Amino acid sequence: LDSLVVGSADPKRKAFLKGPQTRNWTSFIEAVTADGRALVPGIIFKGKELQKQWFLEEFKQIADWYYITSPNGWTDDHIGIEWLERVYLPQTTPADESDARLIILDGHGSHATVCPSFSPSQDQC
Repeated sequence: LDSLVVGSADPKRKAFLKGPQTRNWTSFIEAVTADGRALVPGIIFKGKELQKQWFLEEFKQIADWYYITSPNGWTDDHIGIEWLERVYLPQTTPADESDARLIILDGHGSHATVCPSFSPSQDQC
């Protein structure tokens, strides 16, 4: 690949093309609800802190996405829990408090940490 496209699948929103500069790992966390709503995506950049030059002017329209860094650009225990608290739980709050939520994760190691952290008041994952 000579370039990287980043953007929303929504045809009304733009995608952004990054040229063939140095390649660094960037990971995405994506989730969809049972009724088809896409949750705010998470983007994990390789680095120690987010840098303003990573965000083009056009990215302002996706400023509500969840951005974070990690040393290798991958998810880890901290990122998994933070994403759960900042994105998943607020965006999947059931209208009826007695309704349950189901989260299905693949076998990545950080996902095992997310499960027990789901809610301190619940004994279920």
